Amino acid sequence: MSLERFLHDLHFATEKVRQPDLEVDWDDAPLPFKLYSGLPTVLLPADVTLSLTGEKLIGEPSLAQLGSLLYYAYGLTKVTQAVFPQSISEDALFPVQSCRRPVPSGGALYPNELYLYAKLSYMAQGIYHYDVAHHRLVLLREGDFDEYVSQALGQRLAIQHCFGVLFVSTYFWKNAFKYDLFSYRLQGLDTGVLLGQWLTLAAGCGIETGVHYLFLDRAVNHLLGLSGNEESVYAIMPLATKTQRAWQMSDVPGEGPASTQETTAEQLIRQLAPVTHRYQIGSRRQKDYPLLREMNEAAMYESTAMFGEPAAAVEARDAERGSERHALPEAPPQQVDLAEFCRRRTSPELDFVWRKMTREQLAALLQEAFGAFRYRHDLGDTDNALPALYVCIHQVDGIADGAYRYEPDSHSLVARRYGEQRTKLQAGMLLDNVNLFQVPLCFHVVGEKNHLLDKWGYRGYRIQQMQAGIAVHRLLLGAFSCGLGGHPLLGYDVATTDEIYGLTDEQKTCLIQLPIGSYRPRVRLEGSLHG
Repeated sequence: MSLERFLHDLHFATEKVRQPDLEVDWDDAPLPFKLYSGLPTVLLPADVTLSLTGEKLIGEPSLAQLGSLLYYAYGLTKVTQAVFPQSISEDALFPVQSCRRPVPSGGALYPNELYLYAKLSYMAQGIYHYDVAHHRLVLLREGDFDEYVSQALGQRLAIQHCFGVLFVSTYFWKNAFKYDLFSYRLQGLDTGVLLGQWLTLAAGCGIETGVHYLFLDRAVNHLLGLSGNEESVYAIMPLATKTQRAWQMSDVPGEGPASTQETTAEQLIRQLAPVTHRYQIGSRRQKDYPLLREMNEAAMYESTAMFGEPAAAVEARDAERGSERHALPEAPPQQVDLAEFCRRRTSPELDFVWRKMTREQLAALLQEAFGAFRYRHDLGDTDNALPALYVCIHQVDGIADGAYRYEPDSHSLVARRYGEQRTKLQAGMLLDNVNLFQVPLCFHVVGEKNHLLDKWGYRGYRIQQMQAGIAVHRLLLGAFSCGLGGHPLLGYDVATTDEIYGLTDEQKTCLIQLPIGSYRPRVRLEGSLHG
């Protein structure tokens, strides 16, 4: 299968990348976390803060503050056990137990791993892995790697002022064992949701950060001791206190251009000896996925010259200039304690219950969600690299039923089609796990149909999925601030949703579906893992 065909099937023909009769070997399932052994560790305090409101950093974070950041980003927060029916008979029930984290993940499998290049006074400078199972940092490589990391990023970062650099990787087998080749789509979205969590944490705690999507993959994997065939870094986030104003990108006015000198991954790799460490992932038998490896290799950048210059922004709203706009009221900033969001977050399925929404609630939700696009990244100023928000509305006070596009500049909804869309949306569901007749809002994150391949090559697909994941995170946070819940969905017919919004002629497509509404929490046994 060609890579172009693979990306098409990931989006429009999912049955071709995950066979419906696939038998999952749950007895040999991987652990939801990676466990290194025989290496020095830094134990993080178990008494993490109960509230992140007003938790501002001054200078470098303390060990307790660092532990709280990692815990609320990707730590183990609770264990849950719910009962599901195996058949129509109420007697045929089976329990499902899982460890939960602050962010959602496809199938609760959490394919990401976190690595930290730490430059803190109370611990050895070097590369660490966040051991989520033991809430500690494991030292993988000690040393000063400022110049190495800076060159791997194309000299686009004032790293000497950062107290750390975060590397977000994906371990392919952790969700490929269940989702087969379809896991490639999930991995990008899961990474994006985790990035969204870090961006929100940073904004609330006074940390200067952003996302690097463009870097020399093999050089970064070599630094961390990753093979690249089974695990690879997807995104990099520098961390500095805002008082230092250390974050520097070539597309930020007044902060200086990036270096034009070309650096290759091979040059950097020769500077460092390889490291190999013993670790466990839990499975005795790991299936090989040549197409996933080929896709990952095709997305890698071997030289900083491949970063290129982003294309200029293109105005793509001509088709909507004659459409009717519905102005939304300005909503006051939402005060959300992210720690409370992490503890109470849930993904309703058949738990949605019908309640009408007000125009003010919708306005507040959209304002919160649009914050997903106000963050620093290294993709330049092109608007077309960013996804857009579309929504199907039913019985929201003061707004006619229909399909709309959110216009952030004017804080308004642009009508694409009037009338109730719930019947079409429900008919397009590939699984009967959510009743869309019970929700007033069904959001869709929309992006370029060619998945940014013309701008960033095969790397464009995973960039697009990560950005969609960031948008999903902000939608869920906005829903929580309004007392609502949301459930991200990929089990829907893309052609149906694209037709509802009239996207086919615009070469755009729906990347993910997110119903939002009121819900009644399902009965479940739940225990906190808070120290």
